[in-house]
Amino acid sequence: MSHGFWRKPSLVLGILVSLGLLTAVACGAAEEPTPTPPPAGPGATSTPTPPPAVATPTPTTTTAVVATPTATAIPTPTPLPGIKPKRGGLVKQSAGEDPQSFDGHTATSSAHNIHNQKLTSLLLWNSTGNEIVPDAAESYTISADGKVWTFKLRPNVKFQTGYTPAHPRDGTAMNSKDVKWSLEKIMGLHGQTLSARSGWMKEFIDIDRADNGIEVVDDLTFKIHLIQAFPGLASILAIGHSQLIPEGIVGTDLQKRPYGTGPFRLKSFQRGALWQYARNPDYFKPGLPYLDQWDLVLMDGTAIIQAAFLTRKVDVSGGNPTADNKAIFDKRMASGEIYELPDSSECRPQAVNFNHTKPPFNDIKLRQAVNMGIDREAYKAVVHEGYAIPVLYLDTDGWGRSTAEIMKLPGHRTPHDADRAEAIRIIKELYPSGLDVKMMARNTSGYMRQAEFIAGDLRKLGINVTVEPVDTSVAFGRAEKLDYTIWSYWFCQTTRTPDELFGSYFITGGSRNWIGYSDPMVDKGYLDMAATADPLEKRKKALALEDRILAYLPSAPLAIHTSRLVVYSYVQDVPPGITQYMRQKTELVWRSDI
Repeated sequence: MSHGFWRKPSLVLGILVSLGLLTAVACGAAEEPTPTPPPAGPGATSTPTPPPAVATPTPTTTTAVVATPTATAIPTPTPLPGIKPKRGGLVKQSAGEDPQSFDGHTATSSAHNIHNQKLTSLLLWNSTGNEIVPDAAESYTISADGKVWTFKLRPNVKFQTGYTPAHPRDGTAMNSKDVKWSLEKIMGLHGQTLSARSGWMKEFIDIDRADNGIEVVDDLTFKIHLIQAFPGLASILAIGHSQLIPEGIVGTDLQKRPYGTGPFRLKSFQRGALWQYARNPDYFKPGLPYLDQWDLVLMDGTAIIQAAFLTRKVDVSGGNPTADNKAIFDKRMASGEIYELPDSSECRPQAVNFNHTKPPFNDIKLRQAVNMGIDREAYKAVVHEGYAIPVLYLDTDGWGRSTAEIMKLPGHRTPHDADRAEAIRIIKELYPSGLDVKMMARNTSGYMRQAEFIAGDLRKLGINVTVEPVDTSVAFGRAEKLDYTIWSYWFCQTTRTPDELFGSYFITGGSRNWIGYSDPMVDKGYLDMAATADPLEKRKKALALEDRILAYLPSAPLAIHTSRLVVYSYVQDVPPGITQYMRQKTELVWRSDI
């Protein structure tokens, strides 16, 4: 199947496809600072509702393509006929954190991806929000059995120059060995860290082959060998964490400087304040990016961020308006001064995670009591200011259950009084003198608000919770080692697919399985589900996996928040992105007021 590009229906933002028929940085000037950051069983299951019907793109061979059901988004304003993108100008965007390093493979947060994706290229990318197209790849084909993907690279993808320390590959063209090394590093080979975001590709790439499943044919041609047909590979290759780097570059190298081929180069930075990215003059796509520069202005706290946006200190920002600002946002939306790109169903699993491998939460009765006792309606109102929807693990009203079904389950149903009373009874029976626990929490504003609410709610049940705030890097390191008792957190998915959900978080050794869950039946069922082409059958299998995990209850699912990107209307063609992890290259964004 030859892909000069791969198109999907514009009304759908999911990108996992199913094979229906298996027949087929240079600093701008020498005096500018050189970047050197330091290292851093939900009851009975009703009959599944079929996923939303969508159009099927015209296949290039006899392989049918079916898109994943997910929410639609409001498109960016369409330029007037005859108006072409303008070149030049600067866009400022609010951002949350410094990048931990320039290693997109080991970064986990979108707060870091927003930096690294501007500097790097991918094999494939989500260019406009409704398609995945080649990026550093020129084209690719898939074998008749779906198990061999053959890629052709563009011949002029050059690594950026001008960074310190200099490297022999600076200014040289990317080749197949570079891609092979990058994919192997993502999969945790060569002594490198398994990528939490992209590493789950290892479940499908045949790493038992002598070439680790990545066969170099020539300088610009390579093949990826899979253990089974898995069209969802395209989704993984298109997220920002699947960046391409030179052969031999390791994580310690990427602590010191970027090794990118992307549309922007790092111009200068001031940690904790401002990161500036200037157009890469050697970018392999002629005429791109349109903008001269993209600045990321670091700030924390909803009030500060919204004030900066409303006073035009930044052109692009994120988050839902607070109650006192909602009327202002609504008025500016109505006038066309600003527009928004909604996000939903992405930050899952959102939960209280239990270390079920040791006391006290190795007791299923205690886990069930916590799950039953949390007031999820209050959680939505307090933690997410009402911008939230009920969810288990799969996305609500898509691959997962409907809102109505979820709201009938223990811990979710209203009124909540009976469930809370039963939770208090169980905990009192288990711990008549009370129970003291520490709860780990990421120390940024949203996560701390979540942690304080959960701690307060659990105290009402008879569990005396002390919140333990930790930095992002510490939280992830401890979570990976199960060095916590309980941990309130919301994960965010990069592709919104059931393949990623179970492959990252719930199979044995999953790249983000930081709750220690392991079940051979789930491992086996996962591969079967991922290979299933028919969406109704796939959904049925995904729900069965969810049922089995919820019967064990390694975490208590919470409602997920919805969010949005807000943009001034002179900033054109900001892609909605399948997820926030696919829209940060920003090479097609331009300003209409230049």
